[in-house]
Formats: sequence, structure tokens, C-alpha cells
Amino acid sequence: MAYKTSFSRGFKSSLLNPYAVEMFVSILLSIFFLIGSYSKNNIFINIKYYIISFSKPGLILVSKPFEIVSNTFHYFENLQETKELNNLLKEENKMLKKEINEKNFYLLENYRLKKLLQIDEKGYSQKITGRVLIDPYKNNEFIFFIDLGKLHGLKLNDIVFNENGMIGRVSELGELSSKIMTIYDLDSTIPVFSIESKKSFFVKGQEEKLSLKHIEDSFDLNHNEIIVTTNAAGYFKEGIRVGRVKKTLNEVYVEPFAKVSDSIYVNVLVYDFERQLDW
Repeated sequence: MAYKTSFSRGFKSSLLNPYAVEMFVSILLSIFFLIGSYSKNNIFINIKYYIISFSKPGLILVSKPFEIVSNTFHYFENLQETKELNNLLKEENKMLKKEINEKNFYLLENYRLKKLLQIDEKGYSQKITGRVLIDPYKNNEFIFFIDLGKLHGLKLNDIVFNENGMIGRVSELGELSSKIMTIYDLDSTIPVFSIESKKSFFVKGQEEKLSLKHIEDSFDLNHNEIIVTTNAAGYFKEGIRVGRVKKTLNEVYVEPFAKVSDSIYVNVLVYDFERQLDW
């Protein structure tokens, strides 16, 4: 016959005895640790130190994966927030750039228009201000279109200029728009007069500059002197600024004052020759 030889055999007269013993032991340990936590005795201090020192690596080892996982979640959350904030700032930056560009454009446009309207050309029946039209299909950079035409009183060969000087003349007419051939165009020829050297000649478009025609010795012209239009061709009025004389060792040419890229608004001088003859 077998007999049980366990520590708790004498305490199993009822079902509550094992639990009572375990509870009693737990209470004793709790009281022991409670007293030890407040006690300044070296024994308890050493025990606490050894317990903490012994358990610290294990606690760190156990907590490290949770810390890594937590930091990873925080990183991705912050990354997502940063990405959203970055996209928001990009959109805001685009809007601000657009507003600044529009503001600068209107300021420049207003300045040019005011400056253009201050120009006073006498002897013409009418001075009309028009806007340069954008033509995405234009294949010639030396022509452009404006929003003025026959209904506004324009005629062929009317002079067109911006705030800097003459830029071209009307080459084709529509009811509400016109084609302007600039002075840079190869087909453009203008009668001019040099202010200082008092010489009359013609300038012809040569893309970036104007070449001189029908002049005996172009080197007689003064460097940087101003060239203006004359009425030699019959449809130009004299005195409109064209450009400056530029002299090098090998050639003499005219550098125009006005550029197509500078033009947002232009003036058209509508001259009534019949009225002029009546005078």
C-alpha cells in the first residue's frame, strides 16, 4: 500500500488548507518585502540591490521588443503626419507663388501701361492703346498680334510702339485684331535719321539688330547716338525713337530700344494723311 509523503499532506483535512497555506506564505513574503522596502538595515538594502541588479537585465530584455515595436509605430505615425504636412505646405507654397506671380505681373503691367500712356506723339489723329495677344501657334518670333483692328480705326502701316520706342507696324488687318511686323523682321525697312551726325538712311531688320542701308559711310555715325524715324517713305511720321548706333571694328548697326518680350501693351499711331493734306 502506497502512502503520500508531501509537505502539505498534514494540512489536507479539508479543501481550504492548501489555499490557506499559500495565502499565509504570500502574506508573510509581502510583509517581509514591505518591511524591507522601508527598512534601512544593510541586509535588506543588499537584498534589494541584488534583486534589482539580478532582475534588471531580464526586465530590459523583456521590455526592449515592446519598446522597439512602440517606437516603430510612433515613427510611422509621425512619418505619415510629416508627409501630410509636407503635401499641405507644398500646396500652400504653390498657391502663394501663384499669388505672388500674379501680383508681380499686374504691378509690372500697370507700370508699363502708365508709362505707355504718358507718351505723347503729336501730329497724329489718334493714339490707341492695345494689348499684345498670345499666339501659341506662332512660328515667327518677329511678328505678333494685337487686339485692335479695322473697327478701331487702324490702317496698314500704322506705327506700333511701346514705352521704349518703335517696335513695328501694322502688316495685316482684321476686324478686331491686327498682325504686327516688328522692326526685327527681315522684311522690315524703316527710313531713319541720326540725331547727332544728321544723316538719313534706312535700317533693315536682321533678327537681333538692324543693319544699315543706303548710307555712304556708316562709320561716320557716332557711337550710341539715337536714331529716329523720318517721313521719307510717305507713311511714317518723323521723330519716333528706333534705337542707338553701335560701332565695332568691323561693322556698324542699330540696336533697337523696343523688344517684343517687353511688350504687354502697345500704342498704335493712327495717322490721317488726308486730314494732314487738308491742313
